[in-house]
Amino acid sequence: MLSRSHESIAPEDANLTEEERVDKEQRQLIPLVTGGKLKSYQIKGVKWLISLWQNGLNGILADQMGLGKTIQTIGFLAHLKGNGLDGPYMVIAPLSTLSNWVNEVARFAPSMKAIIYHGSRADRDEIRRKFMPKEVGPKFPIVITSYEVVLNDAKFLSKYVWKYVVVDEGHRLKNMNCKLLKEMSRLRIENKLLLTGTPLQNNLAELWSLLNFILPDIFSSHKEFESWFDLSWKCNGEGDQEENDEMKRVQVVSKLHSILRPFLLRRMKADVEQMLPRKKEIIIYVNMTEHQKTFQNHLVDRTLEKYFEETVSLGFLRSGMKGKLNNIVMQLRKNCNHPDILQSRYDGSFLYPPIQTLVEQCGKFQLLQRLLTLLLARKHKILIFSQFTKLIDLLDYYLSEIGMEVCRIDGRVKLDERRKQIEDFNNLSSNINIFLLSTRAGGLGINLTAADTCIIYDSDWNPQMDLQAMDRCHRIGQTKPVHVYRLATSHSVEGRIIKKAFGKLKLEHVVIGKGQFQQDRGSSNTFDEAELISLLRFEEDEEDKFTQTNISDEDLVRLMDRSDLIDSSSDAAGDGAAPAAAVFPLKGPGWEVILPPKSGGLLSALGSS
Repeated sequence: MLSRSHESIAPEDANLTEEERVDKEQRQLIPLVTGGKLKSYQIKGVKWLISLWQNGLNGILADQMGLGKTIQTIGFLAHLKGNGLDGPYMVIAPLSTLSNWVNEVARFAPSMKAIIYHGSRADRDEIRRKFMPKEVGPKFPIVITSYEVVLNDAKFLSKYVWKYVVVDEGHRLKNMNCKLLKEMSRLRIENKLLLTGTPLQNNLAELWSLLNFILPDIFSSHKEFESWFDLSWKCNGEGDQEENDEMKRVQVVSKLHSILRPFLLRRMKADVEQMLPRKKEIIIYVNMTEHQKTFQNHLVDRTLEKYFEETVSLGFLRSGMKGKLNNIVMQLRKNCNHPDILQSRYDGSFLYPPIQTLVEQCGKFQLLQRLLTLLLARKHKILIFSQFTKLIDLLDYYLSEIGMEVCRIDGRVKLDERRKQIEDFNNLSSNINIFLLSTRAGGLGINLTAADTCIIYDSDWNPQMDLQAMDRCHRIGQTKPVHVYRLATSHSVEGRIIKKAFGKLKLEHVVIGKGQFQQDRGSSNTFDEAELISLLRFEEDEEDKFTQTNISDEDLVRLMDRSDLIDSSSDAAGDGAAPAAAVFPLKGPGWEVILPPKSGGLLSALGSS
């Protein structure tokens, strides 16, 4: 079993500072990395990857998002290249991150060639002809490609014996029945590395799928793997059930740690990145407009189609639109984002309402207008995330109509255009201060540290998606304190989504049964529809009354202040939490500050020691 080495300082390095020691170690370990300095924990990560390779093991680099898994991987590949191992090497990553991989290789290891293998069939044929000869030599590039291309070109890619294949955002392989896994099994791969910021969520089957991919000889049987965690021994009447359940949980977690420790490295920001600026997340609640309340009431009563039929000025409903209100939760969410998203699907209109009407119809739009006015006046650069492309269309239209130039990435934006948008926004001389992104397409692997503000316009069921979105700006390279503003419509489906999401993050006391991790309050990501409707029909409780107050202009200005995020003491933690400053409360009418948990969760004990 691979063990972790305990490092000691060589006598000749005793008089060097920590920074000088790290610089010297980098020059000796990865001389090809000349375009930037790695941090101490990143050097340790590279050494861990090297030790895996030397021991003939594959692994999972699972550092928390924003800690530089990309540069650690580049450093590791540079070490192999520098020691005469020409490859070939392939990185499989989400489409939105391909250009970032190539840019980072060019930046940190300019002597190493990396190409994007993507595009039409003709484009890919041309790339093969120019850059991918049959014989692998020193000039053979690192191939950066997407999951989709691997699915399409597995036959061609299987012609090479890949020295290393890196799968970025490796959680894509968690489904043991996924097509990508089956196609990758056709490739001839000597060594594998998975990169993921979310290695474990809810399911032992998903974990087995990852381990089976990197170590198929060890983790060959899913049934056998589950049997390792079957602790259904009898208690013999000793102690109460709660104590026995806790003993089982401790044993399972201990066993899980011992299994994963040789193959998985996970570090948290709070543990290693003390210099990362602080992050503070603030939920701002907003009331619905009367227009939205009318729509919500009709949705709850299932009479919205009839209402549209009676009130639409054009004499028809768009073909095929009837019956689209069956998913009431989705329609309620759209109404919170903007009621025009609902109405435009029924009135046959392809034109947006006048700007003033757009703002007047929606509480969130009114709040966003206030927020942007204050933020832009203070020279902040802003990321705005939404899960709904129609909402991003609406924001794009609104901002362009008021004279704001914006960048945008969603699932429809092509690779070259994504690269240009990112470069334009990160350009220090750029006048573009707003970037619109879809949470899923724009929340992975993109570096947007020019921004110091993130607005989550609508929350994801899976809180990890929103965390990944925030980490586009709260990551290595950020030099300013970061504010995250999460918008939420009061007394709506959004409040329930946020409560579920934060319950998952705050209650990281994982209870493990046979073959499954379960949250203390259940694992369902959806609502019972009847329960939701009853909740929306009932009067709000005292807490709801508190959140159903629109934030005052005075409080909104106060929330712009970031002075409480600037470290004034040497023991400041780098976990993104605001210090407990008495001058700044954690809650007020229409808003509240969210302090992230300091625990790394189930895998926090798997960092290097």
